[in-house]
Amino acid sequence: MQRFKFSSLNLRGRMMLASVVLLAITMLSPSATLPRRVFDWFFVLDITQSMNVRDYTLDGKSISRLELSKKAMREALRDLPCGSTVALGMFTERGTQNIVRPLEVCAHFSALDQTIDHMDWRMAWAADSFITHGVLSGIEQAAKLGPDVYLAFFTDGHQAPPSNPDYLPKFEGKPGEVGGILVGTGKEELSRIPKLDEHDNIIGYWELEEVMRFATFGMFTSKSVHEMEKDMEVEEDDDGLNRRNASHGRNPAEDTKANLSGLNEKELKQLAETTGLKYKRLDAPHGFARDATATGMATWRSGKTDLRPWFALPALLLILAFFMPPRFFDFVQQHLRFKKR
Repeated sequence: MQRFKFSSLNLRGRMMLASVVLLAITMLSPSATLPRRVFDWFFVLDITQSMNVRDYTLDGKSISRLELSKKAMREALRDLPCGSTVALGMFTERGTQNIVRPLEVCAHFSALDQTIDHMDWRMAWAADSFITHGVLSGIEQAAKLGPDVYLAFFTDGHQAPPSNPDYLPKFEGKPGEVGGILVGTGKEELSRIPKLDEHDNIIGYWELEEVMRFATFGMFTSKSVHEMEKDMEVEEDDDGLNRRNASHGRNPAEDTKANLSGLNEKELKQLAETTGLKYKRLDAPHGFARDATATGMATWRSGKTDLRPWFALPALLLILAFFMPPRFFDFVQQHLRFKKR
């Protein structure tokens, strides 16, 4: 029986043998613990009804701010490298609610993707939308999730009822201590806010008489229950109305466009500047994915790294080279002989 010698193979044979060895190693699923660049995000979605305005166009069809935001979040999820983590939250009324704790994106991709897909305006636990409260609440939640967690807050900035500047909460943190992006959704042009049925078909639009169009004093404060009760006792008008929940002043200014909604970019930029967040307008789904995987948002962390691509790619190149014409191999062999001389 003749003994096999590697030196007896021509260049093409050696390439094929090398590719088989590399593929065999790939089948063993090699891995190693290596430092790598990862990302930790807290995605928060505004689910108030103004996000149902369909002022985007995608593939020739009108699409709502809510749906485009969800597509942007899902695309970013696909682009994040293994080892990255994503937490999910929703905003309505005055608070941001964390619904999914940070999960590793590769091991839990399906769960995260499906959760985002099923986020819905029907999940709102109140109809109001106090944007400043929501963003500050989101920053607070992100800080609790971890020191390296960035916040991505998707909102059109629509305030309902109109805000009373004297009663807006103040940001008491350090600007930029929690980093991230305030993502502005929608167009600046005002559009009617639709009413939807159970199948998300538009069955009408909110009229001015149906929405709150006066700023109220009914803002959350950090006062104790005793202090609040005391305020309620002394802050009654002559007609018996509690000023905390009454309209702003005896002759409040009316917002005659309260039933319309457009991207409130000015207010969102100001809020981003105050908190140290970056402001980005959402124009297309892939735009946010680029921002979410930017170098400035990365964290270096050691973790299990899949080495299969490092072996599979060279194997693929060798297999492709195997099918090159004979003249290619003659040229390579002549070149190698010339170098040896």
